[in-house]
Amino acid sequence: MLLVKKTLYTKLLGFLIKNGKKKKTKSILDKAFLSISTKTGLSISYILLKVFLNLNTFVEARTIKVKRSSYIVPFSLSLKRRSYLIIKWLIMASLLNKKRVTFVIKIQQEVVLILKKHFSSQALKLKKLNNIRANSNRANIHFRW
Repeated sequence: MLLVKKTLYTKLLGFLIKNGKKKKTKSILDKAFLSISTKTGLSISYILLKVFLNLNTFVEARTIKVKRSSYIVPFSLSLKRRSYLIIKWLIMASLLNKKRVTFVIKIQQEVVLILKKHFSSQALKLKKLNNIRANSNRANIHFRW
């Protein structure tokens, strides 16, 4: 469980760093996860694990070109790609939040919604959209080879 925290936390940190400002980014993440931890009473590693499990997906729909035609083909994902998508969906959902509050509060709200598996979470909507797209195009799976 500590391994999941370390890798997801460092990948999230690396994804958010702008212009080499690691201290500022680290303080933003620490504030967000510390406040979630105090509100819920859960440890930070458990929170990251639950976020990973709730946003985890095993397929992704990609566009493949075959003889001048484009097809949407479902692909199975490696652990590295899954963790990238989880972080991408979390950050994208936080950026889609148009409320005029700090980024710390936006990440907090999104992570709390993910923990509750609430239907208004943008990250869960992005995951659901990906799964629906992959499931609806499963007839094109033979184009993968």
